Order: sequence, then structure tokens, then C-alpha cells
Amino acid sequence: MKNIKALLFASFIVYCANTVNAQNSKNESSEKCVGKGKFIIDAYYGYPYMVGKYIKNIVSESGAGNIEVSNLNHLGGKFEYMVNDVIGLGMDYTYASVTAKYTETHSVFNYATNQYEDQNNVYTLGLSKQRMLAKINIHFATSKYLDPYATGGIGYKQTRVYSSNINDQKEVYDVSQTLNILPVAFRLGIGMRYYFIKNVGVAIEAGLGGPAVQFGISAKF
Repeated sequence: MKNIKALLFASFIVYCANTVNAQNSKNESSEKCVGKGKFIIDAYYGYPYMVGKYIKNIVSESGAGNIEVSNLNHLGGKFEYMVNDVIGLGMDYTYASVTAKYTETHSVFNYATNQYEDQNNVYTLGLSKQRMLAKINIHFATSKYLDPYATGGIGYKQTRVYSSNINDQKEVYDVSQTLNILPVAFRLGIGMRYYFIKNVGVAIEAGLGGPAVQFGISAKF
């Protein structure tokens, strides 16, 4: 009889211990800001778009004047679905653009005055790039507010070059063909999200392929 009571008591202790451990595990899981089944959406700004400096150098070497370069850098958005507490799968889209306006002076014969006169023409030269990637994120050391992750992705990119100067059209076509020979985009990086309220936070990511640094806002549901 004593053996039966001891066995029942030991079983009760084991049951209580298992219940506490399960409850602790559940609480720890609930404390994580992201986990299985969560959707995460980010909108971000990426810097830099190095082609902006390249465009400016080309225009400067041409001898043009009044050069104005507008570099949008990168605008992007991405979403992710957590297939479990560690792995997330998703898509990433970025758009980058740079535009240069410049003035060229041409000597034009004026039949009214019977002499050559300088004529200023304003032209626009631009380049834009779009990227769409499939990505996988590996989340580690996730806490109640912080979501660190490593990321990798591969996809498609397309670059467009344009100019309002009719004399540049052949060069524009050749450059476009060259830039699109291998329309493959990739991304390797590491990032972190900080959720200052339950479903909204800020995000930062650094990596290779696309913008070196990107930062923006993040939402999860």
C-alpha cells in the first residue's frame, strides 16, 4: 500500500513538473514578437544608388553645363510569411531611379540676321531599375520586441536607360542592352526589426545586392 501511495505521489510530482514546463514554454513562445503563421510587411528606403554618381560623371565629361542630378535611390516593399518560428518566406520589390538635366550650347545659323547664334538646349538623361526577388529569412534570438534575421534571395531585374537628346539614342540602346544581358538579381544580408507597439515597428537591413542599407517601417498581423 505504501508503495502504491509513493508511486502515485511521484506521478503527481512529475505531472506538475511537466505542466509547469509546458506553461513556461508557451509563455516564452508568446513573448516572441514574431512566430509561426505571422505575416510581416515592410516599406523601406534604400541607400545608395551608386549609378547616380556614374550618370553625373558621364554628363560632366560630355562638357555639358548646368547639370542637375536627382537621385531617388531605392524605394521598396516586401512581405514575409513565417512558416515556423525560425523560417520566413516572401517577396521583395525595389525601384531605383536617377535623372540628370543638363544644357548643351549649339551654334545655329539665323537666316534673319545672316549669322550664327548660340542656342541652349536642355536635355534629360535617366536610368531606372526594378528588382523582384523571392527571399528566405532565418530568424534568430527573437525576443518580445526585437526580431533579428539573416536573409537571402534571388530573382529578376530590369534596367531602363532613356535620353531626350536624339543624338544619344544609339548609345542609350547599347547601354540598355549591356545592362540587361544578365537580368538576375540577388540579395544577401542581415537585418533587425524593433516593434515598439504590438503590430508596428521599425526595420533596418544591410547587405549585398540592391541598396547597401535599407530602413523603414514594419507591420505584422
